Amino acid sequence: MIANIVKPGSNTYGVLAYLFDKGRANEHTNQHIVASWDDFIPDPGPWDSPGHEQRLDQLTRALDLRVKQAGDKAPDGHVWHCSVRAAPQDRALNDAEWATIARRILHATGIAPEGDPDGCRWVAVRHADDHIHIVATKVRGDLRPPRNWNDYHHAMTELTAIEKDFGLTQVPRGTEAAADTPAAKRPTRAEQEKAKRQGSGMTTREWLRHTARAALSIAQDLDDFFNLLADAGLQVETRTLPSGDLAGYKVALPGDTNSEGEPVWYSGSKLATDLSLPQIRQRLAATEAPAAPADSPAGHRRPNAWHQATAAAERIPHHLDHADEDIAQAHLTVFGEVLYALPAHAPAHLKAELQRAALAFEHAAHSRAQVDHQHARALRGALKGMLYQPADHTALAMLLDAAILVVLATQRRSTLRHHDRQVARRPPVAHPSPGRLRPDRPHQPRRTRPAPPHRRNRPPARPHPARGPARPRRADPHRERLASPHHRPRRRRSRRPRPRHRPPTSRPATPFGRRQVDLRSPRLAHPTPQ
Repeated sequence: MIANIVKPGSNTYGVLAYLFDKGRANEHTNQHIVASWDDFIPDPGPWDSPGHEQRLDQLTRALDLRVKQAGDKAPDGHVWHCSVRAAPQDRALNDAEWATIARRILHATGIAPEGDPDGCRWVAVRHADDHIHIVATKVRGDLRPPRNWNDYHHAMTELTAIEKDFGLTQVPRGTEAAADTPAAKRPTRAEQEKAKRQGSGMTTREWLRHTARAALSIAQDLDDFFNLLADAGLQVETRTLPSGDLAGYKVALPGDTNSEGEPVWYSGSKLATDLSLPQIRQRLAATEAPAAPADSPAGHRRPNAWHQATAAAERIPHHLDHADEDIAQAHLTVFGEVLYALPAHAPAHLKAELQRAALAFEHAAHSRAQVDHQHARALRGALKGMLYQPADHTALAMLLDAAILVVLATQRRSTLRHHDRQVARRPPVAHPSPGRLRPDRPHQPRRTRPAPPHRRNRPPARPHPARGPARPRRADPHRERLASPHHRPRRRRSRRPRPRHRPPTSRPATPFGRRQVDLRSPRLAHPTPQ
C-alpha cells in the first residue's frame, strides 16, 4: 500500500469534479464517498446521476466554509489531496475498511486528529476497487492551519502499521526500499500521452535513458561518453563551473519540442539516479584498464577479454548467495552494462533479442541503493577490453550461457528476499503454555483476572540506582561459630498452635460414686466409691 500526497492547490471544486467525473479514459466507476468529517454531507454520486451538479456545489461550499471564514489568514494552498492505493495482489477492501484507513491517515498526518472537534474538514472518495482519494481543506475549526509538517513520512509510517493490521502486502520503505526501487524515473502522464499520439511504444525519457546506458557500457571516459551520445543522434549540452570543472550534462531528442518550439532537455539524474554525472564518474573510475593490442609484449599472448568476462560472470551467482548487499548489487550493475554492450558485438539476427533482454534486466541491475563499484572492477575491465577483440560465435555463446545462470540466480535471490521480508514483518504468534489451558477447552487459554482498579494506572517503578562496589564485611565471631562443622543447630519449635485445654464439666452422681477430676492433669481420675 502506497500513498501519494500531491502539491497543495487552491481549487476545491476542480479536485472534486475530477474525482466524481468519469476520468480521462473512463476508468472511474461507482463514484461515492466512503467517509467524511460529517456523516450528513451530500454525496454527489456518479457524474451522470440526477442532481449531481447541485450536490457537488453543496459539498464544495461545505468544505470551503472555514477557508472563507479565515479570509486572508487561510493558506494559499488550502487543498490537501492524498491518494492511497493497495497492491495489485491484495484483496479488495470494502468501504468500511477504506473509511478506517482514511481516518488513520488523517490522524497520523495531523489533518484531522482523532477526537479533535476542530480538525480540518475532509472527504474520502472511492471510484475504483484498489484506491481512494482523501481531500481536505487546511483550515481548522479555530481558523488556524493544521500541524501537518512532514505529512508524507507520517503517512508512510502509518501505512506500515495498516498493512500489518489488515493483512496486506508489506511494502518495503526507507533504506530497505532503496535496494528494491528502480533507479529509472517513471515517465509522466503527459509524456505517455505524447508518445501515444506519435505512435511510439516508448516515451522520450525511456528512449534517452536506454541510449545513455548503451553508450556508458562501451565508453572509456567522459569525453568518449559524450561523443557516443552525439553519434547516436542526441543533442548534448554540458554545464561548467567558473573554475572550469564539469558540473553536469543534459540531453534532448531532435524533434522533441515543447509548445514554444524549444527542445525538451533531460539531465542525467532525470533519466535515472545512476546516470547522474557523479555516478557515471564512479563507474568509469572503477575499471581495470584493458590491455591494448600495442601494450602486449612480443611473444606473449594477450588474455582474451571474452573469456575473462565469462569467468567473471560465472562467479556472480556465488556473490549473490554469499556476499553482502552492496557487493551483490555492484556485480548486478556491471552485468547490466554487459547486456547493453552485447548487441554491438552480436550478429544482426540477435541484436533485437539482446536489446529486449537488457531492457528487461534494467530493474534488477540498477537501483537507488548506494553501491561501491570497486567490487566489480574485473568484469567492467573485461567489458572495456572486448572492444579490442572481435567476437566469435564460441565466445559469445559461452558468455550467453553464463548470462542465463546469472538471470536465474537473480530471480531466486529476489524471491528469497521478498519471502524473508514478508516473514520478518509478520507479527509473531503467541502460543499459550500447556499449564494455562483449560481442560474443557484444550485450544483456548484461560482468561486472566483483570488488575484491581488501584493498580491499573500505577506508574512504573523507578529503576534502582547503580550500586558501587561491595564493601568488605567485618569479622563476626557468631557467624564463624555457625560455620563450624561441630556446631549443632538448635531445634526449632513448631509454630503450630497447641489445642486449648477445656475445663471439665460437672456431671450428676452415679450409684458407683462421683467422678473426681484432677485439675492438675488433663487425664481423668478413677471414680471413688461412696
